[in-house]
Amino acid sequence: MTSETAKYMQMLRRYLRKLPDDEIDDIVEFYSEYLADAGIDTKAEIEQELGTPRQLALKILADHSIKEEAEDQRVVSKTKIKTTWLIILALLATPATLIIGLILLSVLIAIFAVVFSGVVVVISLAGGGIFLTAAAIFTGLSLLFTNLGTGLFYLGIGLLGLGLLLIVIPLVWGCSVWIVKACTRLVQHVYYRYIKKEAAK
Repeated sequence: MTSETAKYMQMLRRYLRKLPDDEIDDIVEFYSEYLADAGIDTKAEIEQELGTPRQLALKILADHSIKEEAEDQRVVSKTKIKTTWLIILALLATPATLIIGLILLSVLIAIFAVVFSGVVVVISLAGGGIFLTAAAIFTGLSLLFTNLGTGLFYLGIGLLGLGLLLIVIPLVWGCSVWIVKACTRLVQHVYYRYIKKEAAK
């Protein structure tokens, strides 16, 4: 291993520090052997072939996150967001895909802004709904023994509101999860189409 290759691999290790040590060792060994077999030993040649250590690390981390997600179909939304973010960083780190990364980032920001606004509205409505439901149930119970008809009316409204809340809240949560999954699939599609295509050239 030449001094330039050693410096490159040292920087690559630093950017991959979140991965397990044995995986980092395998990655460094693979790329070291690849460069040695190809006779690539200068900094310019290495970066022309693999990109900078940061660019290569972002691609590796994105691939690792996608693979990890594919192996566990029950992966939580937090992991999907992490995968999406790593892919966007990989797109932004490569000059050839910088514009694509910026466009994709802008689209995702717009989507999440709309979703966030919707969630805030739903939470506000849900808060008001919970208060009104509780008030209706309390009023219904308090009137049940003095004015049966009115008490049953308010109690019915309260139970109806409770039922609607039990339907709407899981529905909103499910829609939010679906949007996160859809955004992740979109980003992965763009990643495979452009980053992988560049790597294959």
